[in-house]
Amino acid sequence: MKYLIFDAGPIISLTMNGMLSVIEKLKKVFDGEFILTPQVKNEVVDKPMKIKKYKLEAIRVKDMIDRGILKMSSEIIPNQKLDREIKRILKITNGTLRAVQTGEKIKIIHDGEAACLAFSNLCGTDNVIVIDERTTRMLIEAPHNLEKMMGKKLHTPLKANLSLLDELKNSKFIRSAELLFIAYKKGIIPIKKSRDLLDALLYGVKFKGAAISSVEIEEMKRLA
Repeated sequence: MKYLIFDAGPIISLTMNGMLSVIEKLKKVFDGEFILTPQVKNEVVDKPMKIKKYKLEAIRVKDMIDRGILKMSSEIIPNQKLDREIKRILKITNGTLRAVQTGEKIKIIHDGEAACLAFSNLCGTDNVIVIDERTTRMLIEAPHNLEKMMGKKLHTPLKANLSLLDELKNSKFIRSAELLFIAYKKGIIPIKKSRDLLDALLYGVKFKGAAISSVEIEEMKRLA
């Protein structure tokens, strides 16, 4: 069994671009399960259900959960066990960077991202985290770059204890842009294939929160 573990960002980005149905189409060709943690469900269903502006999108995501397209993590790992691992992950990740002058810890990730990492750690099988947010990916894939970036952003020198991240170094990530690229290649986007379509899809998610550069997009277009 393989798992795609969804953070909130890609679901929101696909929804805002009218491409939420792509998740259902990809599920039909994926040999595994699409996972949602309670923390991410809170962001994409529970909270927006209380806001008229976002209620319809929340209902659409809830419908995908009800129909089993998105499976709740509690069907695989008990919430109590996941919560313990989330607390541990938050302690590790948010203790990695400190301000040199004050020793203050720099908060890097939140509950949703931590829940994805926690499930990835606990599930015991091949998995990939679908996440658009850059900071979490940089923390695992390029922590030295994150140290420099956060230092500039906060206008203060930082020091890092990167050994804390050793157990997370094998985490794997993709973005909503890669999901749409795969869907485009497989011909499951409900619009006729064209170079303009792929351009629109990739830039659409870029402008809705996916951390992807124009250089990366142009390279993906060449690969298509």
